[in-house]
Amino acid sequence: MSDTPSAATRAPAPGRAAFDRDEQRRRKREAVLRVAASAFNRRGFANTSMDDVASVLGVSKPTLYQYFKSKQELLYACHQVAMDNGEAGLALADAHDGTGLEKLVIYLRRYMEGIFGDLGNCPVLTDVDSLTPEDRADVVARRKRISAATKGLIALGVSDGSIGPCDPKLASLFALGVVNWIPAWYRDSGPNTPEEIMESFATLLISGLAAPSAPKRPSAKTKKKA
Repeated sequence: MSDTPSAATRAPAPGRAAFDRDEQRRRKREAVLRVAASAFNRRGFANTSMDDVASVLGVSKPTLYQYFKSKQELLYACHQVAMDNGEAGLALADAHDGTGLEKLVIYLRRYMEGIFGDLGNCPVLTDVDSLTPEDRADVVARRKRISAATKGLIALGVSDGSIGPCDPKLASLFALGVVNWIPAWYRDSGPNTPEEIMESFATLLISGLAAPSAPKRPSAKTKKKA
């Protein structure tokens, strides 16, 4: 028998080991964030302590602090995830070669998918005042950029004739209001699935914004990667 270790027993390369550690830490951090978001959903941000989160995870508070240093940092991370979803939707819309209306629906659908899929669609996302001043400024700035991009998609739709004449700013407030309010009312126990809600909202948005001559239901579903 050869003395050379088999592939199954051979120690991983240093670079691979570091990657595995980073990936493990990322997964643990996501687990902490999901538990915290769930606790915020049930009890409210003000009524949830780091002790509560540590208790649900079955870890000590010092262990929890390895991933997040405070409740405010957890709240900020929740907002970051939500805005990441918005920006991912905008990237999909930008890559789509279609009308402004099609781009808008692709973007908002991806945004909604993220809200339903991440953090238990956390109602605490409506809480900006509990953030630290620095984090609040960052969140507000990112939200403004997302709002401006939404307004831009609507203006594009008005320009290319896929969206009826309207004030792009007011229309963007309407569209984002529909999406951003989902965490405040949606419950898993409700009568409609996320897919049903997204389809209904997309149809209603199209009905409200489409120009009279525009297709009533553009092909705007995001394709999932294999």
